[in-house]
Amino acid sequence: MNFSDQIQLLICFIYGLLISSILLVTFAQPLRTLLKYGKNLQVSGNKSSNQFVNFVAVKFVVPKQWFKHFYICLFSLATASFFYPCHENTIKPASAAFKNIKIIQILLWLQGGRRLIESYAVTKFSPKSTMNFSHYIVGMAHYILISTATYFGLWESCSASTALTTTDYILIFAYGVAVVQQFKVHNYLANLRKYSLPQFKVVASPHYFWEIVIYTVLFTFSVKERVNMISASFLAALAFVSVNLSITSLETYKFYVQKYGHDFKLRWAILPGIL
Repeated sequence: MNFSDQIQLLICFIYGLLISSILLVTFAQPLRTLLKYGKNLQVSGNKSSNQFVNFVAVKFVVPKQWFKHFYICLFSLATASFFYPCHENTIKPASAAFKNIKIIQILLWLQGGRRLIESYAVTKFSPKSTMNFSHYIVGMAHYILISTATYFGLWESCSASTALTTTDYILIFAYGVAVVQQFKVHNYLANLRKYSLPQFKVVASPHYFWEIVIYTVLFTFSVKERVNMISASFLAALAFVSVNLSITSLETYKFYVQKYGHDFKLRWAILPGIL
């Protein structure tokens, strides 16, 4: 196993720890308080039976507007990844695998840039809204991991790129649709009166659904030529995003049910027909 594969294995391991931690907090009743932030803090029964957990939930918090740091991190690291060490004397023959990682790099860079702009120009953070420090650490870890996986994927696959295929164009189109739809949802939520009922048609958290679509596209690019440790890292990232956002969307769904009762008519939280 070469150095790049060792890094990818470490990334998978850390993602496994993050997913396990999220599931532990979700299913260990005394720890569930740590899941709450924003409007989900209003859901009844949020206090833990454990005084220490309540102390951590109340005291170890940061402003919710620190979400901006996630996208500063992603955009900065994605930009830095363009300076990977690929020298002319090490370049291999044109490789479809390298092309796929380059596409991932560009899509991640665009995602980081868009979300960074949105966080400053679209999203309206309440000055009083907070999130637990653990949310902040987990979010930062994710963006560092996905950026590192991309960088070492480029480092290992260093070569010239092959031409785009029909499949590439289809996947890029799917990414574009997801980006546009997610932006529309973010813009809609930003202009919605605080804690009023959103008029979504299929799922309660469509912006999370589109985030999963984006990471599904990234994973598909990583695996469509060959299965290796790079694709394992992107599978781990997709699993993390899916688990994390599914749990958050279920909390949001619970909030809507408790606050709006029969006025809230949606059946699904995030994945139509599944969850």
